[in-house]
Amino acid sequence: MTRRHRPPSIRSLSAAMSLVWLLSGCAVQVESNSPYASPDNGQAVSAYTELGLAYLKRDNLTRARDALEHALELGPDDPRALESMALLYQRQDEPALAEEYFERALDADGDYTRARNNYAAFLYDEGKLDAACTQLQQAAQDTTYNNRAQLLANLGRCRFEQGDLDAARRPLEQAIASNSRDAQSLLLLARLDHTQGHDERAWERLQRFFTLAEADPESLELASEIARARGDEKAAAFYHQQHDDS
Repeated sequence: MTRRHRPPSIRSLSAAMSLVWLLSGCAVQVESNSPYASPDNGQAVSAYTELGLAYLKRDNLTRARDALEHALELGPDDPRALESMALLYQRQDEPALAEEYFERALDADGDYTRARNNYAAFLYDEGKLDAACTQLQQAAQDTTYNNRAQLLANLGRCRFEQGDLDAARRPLEQAIASNSRDAQSLLLLARLDHTQGHDERAWERLQRFFTLAEADPESLELASEIARARGDEKAAAFYHQQHDDS
């Protein structure tokens, strides 16, 4: 039996997918007064990019732009500098420019997984769900990516929101295999199992979720639904009351 599923009230994918690395401070040294005079352009590009990211973290957008423009003057095809400029435009609510620079970063380096993950988050924020899922699917092929477990979880959530439950299952299960304490993926898998009529498995996953995270209205409502589907009216009533009191 397959139940009609509802879009989950999960936390924003953009928050889950935000894996941007930023410096903790702004003390970045650049060897020359003129960026063009640097004997090592690659090193200067990296230094200006790090400086721009540090200013971006501190919400000093003017100085962030100055530093990143210097980086791109030196290295117009540097993928990290291009991605950083995309993040700046995203912060400034300039979606067309942000998309352009994300695309340029990935044109410069198609294997730049962090940029692809951040691009997916941007696309999700813009309501471009299909495009976001496509970017995540491609990023998930990088088995060496340090944050692959979170990336897989994001892909599963994205596919679930698309309504493609079969495509959502595998990345969610992979995410849990990599990180058994991923409570949100457990919750989403419990909902997926319940939607597809696998209520015993859904119940087991949900009980594991409750050992890892605090109950919230979404999980309590799901617990009541699964308990009722299992014929446990007492548990269904208990979780329903907990939901009403939350």
